[in-house]
Amino acid sequence: MIKIEFNQGLQLEELLTLYKTADFATEKLTDDLTRLQTMVDHTPLIVTLRENERLIGMARCLTDFEYSCYLSEIVVLSAYRGRRMGKLILQSIENYLGCRVAINLRADPSAIGFYSKVGYEPVDNMFRIHREG
Repeated sequence: MIKIEFNQGLQLEELLTLYKTADFATEKLTDDLTRLQTMVDHTPLIVTLRENERLIGMARCLTDFEYSCYLSEIVVLSAYRGRRMGKLILQSIENYLGCRVAINLRADPSAIGFYSKVGYEPVDNMFRIHREG
């Protein structure tokens, strides 16, 4: 059974395992648990997706819970992709935040089709200063 939770005990070791197993965010795979802990501590909304207590997906959201939410990352294990798990996480975030909060994200080029299919609209006015970590 798939279980979705909000801000419920994400362990650093399981987060790092999720990143590695899902082949995601290689810049975060430094095994720097202090940095990962800081990321988790300062993320106001973390959504976890579990099957039989195993972490199979996760999203981190930076939000004020009233007007704006930046979906920092969403990751699903490869074995669960194509099974609507990403869509389930997004719908859960949308329901949790309600209709007044706009959700913004920066999509990896390989995920643009996915976000378009689930109703996200592209915007041209997003900016970034890249910093090495």
